[in-house]
Amino acid sequence: MADRSLLQPAMMLVAAGLAAAVILAGLNELTDDRIEREQQRRALAAVSAMLEADSYDNDLAADTARLRVPGLAHPATVHLARSGGVPASAVIDVVTSRGYSGDIRLLLAVDMDGTVLGVRVIEHRETPGLGDRIERGKSDWIEQFAGRSLGDPPDESWAPDRRGGTFDTLSSATITSAAVIDAIKRALQAFEADKDALFERAVTGNPEDS
Repeated sequence: MADRSLLQPAMMLVAAGLAAAVILAGLNELTDDRIEREQQRRALAAVSAMLEADSYDNDLAADTARLRVPGLAHPATVHLARSGGVPASAVIDVVTSRGYSGDIRLLLAVDMDGTVLGVRVIEHRETPGLGDRIERGKSDWIEQFAGRSLGDPPDESWAPDRRGGTFDTLSSATITSAAVIDAIKRALQAFEADKDALFERAVTGNPEDS
């Protein structure tokens, strides 16, 4: 009888612990979902802000295709802009894992001639005060890519100036600078090679990796 009286509270404690674990797991899942939705909302808002509002008339969030970018681990998502059904430009959502502190996610807006319309970094974990200056709000470094294209500068010059390239290097953040420059170059190359097929795949609803 005494053993049973001791066992009962112990079982209640175990049950309470299991219930708490289930509740905590559920709360964590809800939190993760909310964070993911918020990140997606911000990303889509940033995509829309990359292009002039009167330069396209389709839904950038829905009109997408996947693009394999050689040299990068993750395929890019390409938001395709059309005007009157005609391809006008694109915003490439690309991730490079070559940052100093890991992944850097950026948006690259490009016209159909392959000219960069703008670049924005939307996620990263680079060092505060150093690598985080890739953000537009912390320096104008990211603005130097607007108007550039493959061939301007030449292929071998798509690198930080501290490594013999054309582009300015963020002080004490050469690795970060190189990662962003490399990602832009690779995304431009992939888009140039596959842009016609990208728009066709999106139209047919078959956005497979190239």
